[in-house]
Amino acid sequence: MTDPWQDPALPAGVRAADLLARMTTEEKVAQLYSVWPGSNQTPGGDMAPLQHALSEDIDLTRLLPHGLGQLTRPFGTAPVDPAEGAARLAALQERIRSANRFRLPALAHEECLTGFTAWRATVFPTPLAWGASFDPGLVKEMAAAIGASMR
Repeated sequence: MTDPWQDPALPAGVRAADLLARMTTEEKVAQLYSVWPGSNQTPGGDMAPLQHALSEDIDLTRLLPHGLGQLTRPFGTAPVDPAEGAARLAALQERIRSANRFRLPALAHEECLTGFTAWRATVFPTPLAWGASFDPGLVKEMAAAIGASMR
């Protein structure tokens, strides 16, 4: 039997309420936590402002039993081949899911306002330039391209 939170036929609010009712306080708090894998291992300096100031060694074995809310910049911290990065992210997500009782993955946070902010990815104009184009169709096309590159 499937628990209500796992039933895609139910409304999202019903599913979320059921899952939250089943979670411990520790599991809920863990969903607020984020780690930045590799942030303290970039040769040649920071890739982002305050990167090393916000870094610490991560003990995933200690963190994962309660779950994990977010993975910060799994592609954007250091240059990585897209296929290699996707495989590494999938393996890390499986580790996260396997370690917590609800098998919840973490959200993967990447920057994408001007395109997927990763090595060899296309960089698109900023939102100010979108407005200056006066072409909503072009903006929609660009947003679709950004979305496709994130998948």
